[in-house]
Amino acid sequence: MTRPRQRVVLHVGLPKTGTTYLQAVLAHHRDALRESGVLYPFVRPQAMFLGAVEVRGSREKFGLTEEDVTGTWQALCDRVLAYPGTSVISHEILGGGEPDEIAAALAPLAAIEVDVVVTARDLGRQATAHWQEEVKLGDTRSFAELEHDQLRADVPAGERPHFWHAQDYAAALRRWATAVPAERVHLVVGPPPGAPPDVLWRRFAEACGISQEAAAVVDANAVAPANRSLTTEAIALLREVNRELEGRLTPREHARLVKRELAEGRLAVRRGRPPRTPASLADVLTPAATAWGRQIEASRHPVHGSLDDLTPVLAEPGDPHPDALPPGVPDPAEVADVVREVLRRAEALRVDSGHEGTGNTGRTAAPARSLAGRLRRRLGLDRD
Repeated sequence: MTRPRQRVVLHVGLPKTGTTYLQAVLAHHRDALRESGVLYPFVRPQAMFLGAVEVRGSREKFGLTEEDVTGTWQALCDRVLAYPGTSVISHEILGGGEPDEIAAALAPLAAIEVDVVVTARDLGRQATAHWQEEVKLGDTRSFAELEHDQLRADVPAGERPHFWHAQDYAAALRRWATAVPAERVHLVVGPPPGAPPDVLWRRFAEACGISQEAAAVVDANAVAPANRSLTTEAIALLREVNRELEGRLTPREHARLVKRELAEGRLAVRRGRPPRTPASLADVLTPAATAWGRQIEASRHPVHGSLDDLTPVLAEPGDPHPDALPPGVPDPAEVADVVREVLRRAEALRVDSGHEGTGNTGRTAAPARSLAGRLRRRLGLDRD
């Protein structure tokens, strides 16, 4: 019997390219994949996120302590090194890694073969996705302000706004190819709008070198789409909430109460108009995608899917701008209610953790158990 080849695949993002969905698919089928020769290692909850944060040295951005992250990446690598077949580690924070960070991440894996997978999606959908992720993290800017500050930013030579650094898939391939041979740094192209979810899974499995037999144990339709996009109305509400909460929560509290519980847990299920990148941005996004495509075609990077799928998907001329809102949206009374509940929840958490009075809310803590119900009623989630 041929012994399985020990190797690891590092799926490094990019952000908002189906990474959360792919991670959910891998986690949901963890046992079946392991029996088929593919390990998606589990060390502890959120270990891949914490390990990626440790590699990037970005714990303060996420309100994490040194104790939260130290040793997590090594623990993941140890699990990989103990497995005889193919392992997959996945987190999109790794995609922005600089060469020194990449070298440090790969050092514990020097004894085995490493492949890298970069997932990409067209810049039209990425622009609005990037905007709402920034808002989830506390930003208050409109899309027009983001366009000015990042998409069309006039910056000194050698500097890049966050959007371009995070979404430049050609640059991500080059950075990871400083430590891994280019022919083992793969690009997975996200399928166009409306494609079945199994298209992304099949392209990803192919890039990872997962056999057809092992890939077949996965039901790509068994996992609901993850990290749903917010509507224009929900983004507007969240921007106002962020404005009112500025300086009143720690980064950790904001990540838990606003990003996860409010934005991803409650606002994400609201109905409304999804934001679409204006057609007027074609002059910026299309040339970038064209240039990056030419660079990739001239490289030795394997491409899974068609580069044509990276043509920016934009709104039609005359479609509503992402900042266009119906009258009375967001409702100031709703913003005030949500802010009040978030602050009460934060104070309750501080009391529970023994840090009563560490916030600047100036209010008495309310019982945490009733917050979810009040927020659900206020946000209209108790209706059919």
